[in-house]
Amino acid sequence: MRASALLIVCILILFATLSLASSASPDDPPWFTRVLISNDDGIDDPRLKVLVDAFAPHCEVWVVAPLVNRSGCSNYCSIFSTRELAAEPRDLGEGVHAWGVDGYPADCMVLALTTLMKDSPPDLVLSGVNSSPNLADGWMASGTIGVVRTAAHRGFRAVAFSGLRENPAMMDAVGEWALEFCRSDLVRDMEKDAYLTVSFPRVEPNEIAGVRLARRAHTTYVNWFEPDGVDDQGRDRWKLRYTRETDTPEGTDQQLYNLNYIAVTPMKVGEFDDEAYGGLIGEPGRLPAWSDAVR
Repeated sequence: MRASALLIVCILILFATLSLASSASPDDPPWFTRVLISNDDGIDDPRLKVLVDAFAPHCEVWVVAPLVNRSGCSNYCSIFSTRELAAEPRDLGEGVHAWGVDGYPADCMVLALTTLMKDSPPDLVLSGVNSSPNLADGWMASGTIGVVRTAAHRGFRAVAFSGLRENPAMMDAVGEWALEFCRSDLVRDMEKDAYLTVSFPRVEPNEIAGVRLARRAHTTYVNWFEPDGVDDQGRDRWKLRYTRETDTPEGTDQQLYNLNYIAVTPMKVGEFDDEAYGGLIGEPGRLPAWSDAVR
């Protein structure tokens, strides 16, 4: 009787162990089945292929990215003025659906989400991996982040990855980590209109200090232009110059990046100030009446 009881206990322990091992296995299917990838450095950038190669064995991958480098364009859409785009199919590996587009990153998103993938929308949109980190107020001009802002605005979960130099060891590590990051509940449970930005320190894999959630640092830019000769039509040319100072209090993306942490920053689409609205809506007298202006 004791032997039978012991056997039953051993069997239960074995099943429990197998169950736990199975639930933690990286071979389990991810929660996403279809992923859309873009960037702002162009479809031929090897860092885009880092994400493609990491995700393609685990899900259906679509790539819609600019044909040329479009860095620093934020979420500018050329289609609202040109009214058209050209796209060409590209070979990025077996089973990968890929197009190069003669527009900007946000153009790629609109084309993909409204037309190319209309009948098979992505579960997740990824951007990058950008060559430089997108820290502090740099997110405002980043085309890498413009991809995910556009996707999130249309209701899709989205993550932007930045800060990867062409270091083979780091490229392999970033691909594997990005896959595991996107398998997490943090990404799966993102609310509508939300997106995440991730900046990797440009160091060796064994120099990464860890992964931390971060607030945005604040950067003050000072811009000016210097004469740069004339163009072929005789017009004066001016070259942009700038300096910047970044305030990096503890817990900000720039501060953590400086300490070799991967900085993960939660973001939200939209600039409507709900708190200000709530305070002002009860004070209609603070708005001048139209009749006061036309007397």
